[in-house]
Amino acid sequence: SVANVFNNIPTWIALDDTVHVCDQVAEAIDVASSITHIDTTNGAHAGSLGAGSNGQLKIITMIVDGGSGANDSVVTVTGAAWGGAGTITFADVGDTVTLLSTNSSWVVVGSYGVTIA
Repeated sequence: SVANVFNNIPTWIALDDTVHVCDQVAEAIDVASSITHIDTTNGAHAGSLGAGSNGQLKIITMIVDGGSGANDSVVTVTGAAWGGAGTITFADVGDTVTLLSTNSSWVVVGSYGVTIA
């Protein structure tokens, strides 16, 4: 059965698509890829994450911090389920957020080092 196949996979399951590298100061986060890497070498980043599809996972990680404090990345999230300003701020290498799109909203599944407002 299908349940037997998935209950007996002897290794980890990966998200097998191309990683989107966000390295421009006003670049949107690609909603079509599962993983986005943020590189603020060119300066502080201000971008947005559009609406996702029900059940979609999105992982965003800062991989290069171009400078102390001044080169943060602020991502405005369309349909943020947590309310507030709907922003996620990445300040340091390793800052990461995992989001799930459900009920026309993005929900935070897990995070490390980011500021969510």
